[in-house]
Amino acid sequence: EKSTRTHRMAAKKKSTPTLGQRVMEFCSSRMAAAIVVVALIVYQINSPNAQTRLMRLASKSNFLGKDLQINLSKPSGTLMGKLVTNFMLKVNTPSIQDLIARLDLRPGDTAMELCFGPGSGLEELALYDGVSVLGVDISDAMHAKAAERVAEQIVEERIKLINASAHELPMVADGSVDKVVSMNCVYFWPSLPGTLAEIYRVMKPGGTLATGGKFGVVQDFDPEIFRNRDQDVFLRALEEAGFVDVRAQEVRLSTGCPGKNGKGGCPINPNSHYTGVFATKPMR
Repeated sequence: EKSTRTHRMAAKKKSTPTLGQRVMEFCSSRMAAAIVVVALIVYQINSPNAQTRLMRLASKSNFLGKDLQINLSKPSGTLMGKLVTNFMLKVNTPSIQDLIARLDLRPGDTAMELCFGPGSGLEELALYDGVSVLGVDISDAMHAKAAERVAEQIVEERIKLINASAHELPMVADGSVDKVVSMNCVYFWPSLPGTLAEIYRVMKPGGTLATGGKFGVVQDFDPEIFRNRDQDVFLRALEEAGFVDVRAQEVRLSTGCPGKNGKGGCPINPNSHYTGVFATKPMR
């Protein structure tokens, strides 16, 4: 009888899942996977090295890395898209403010931002007196986000948002734009020569094109999403498109936010950086 009782207790103990087994079962569920994904991305965005950590995560060849890359190219209204949008606001805002400050904007200028994202660049451009602003982006989610951010300027007709791709701008007249600016946008252009030809068409003679990118960071990303990852190829394409004074400049930001909208200062990762590429449309 004692032997039977001992056998039953052992069987019961064997059939009862341990804490470790229960944890493993939970982690294998879809709900747990979603929770882990959200927690991981939130951690990446809010960590001191947000840019480095998230870019490393995006370079992974798994479903999470691929979804991140897709939303970096065209943020959606999904949870992943919203998290990426917050990342853009946190990491890209200082860079776009700095790039805009290098445009030498003047009263009467028309400036066009390509891939305006959540709208921090549009907000910065609107602070320049007498400057009219066009914003171009293909993401419905980013249009909604940016429209909230610059609602007053849209009503005042100082800013106009255009839902389009950078390589097709039939609604923008020939020779009507003085300054063109974009940050982390060139990677996604489906045709580098075609897009540059369209930008060249809408620019005024003597106009400036300023693009910012992090070419070294995206080298391991999916080439079907991040199509243009080679800085030297981009520089040659600009010259072939007819631009002059083509140059690249490495920019490293350390403390405080540049630009008119950054006077109060904001935290910047010491490793925050971008490559500014500048070009001019010749007078004739």
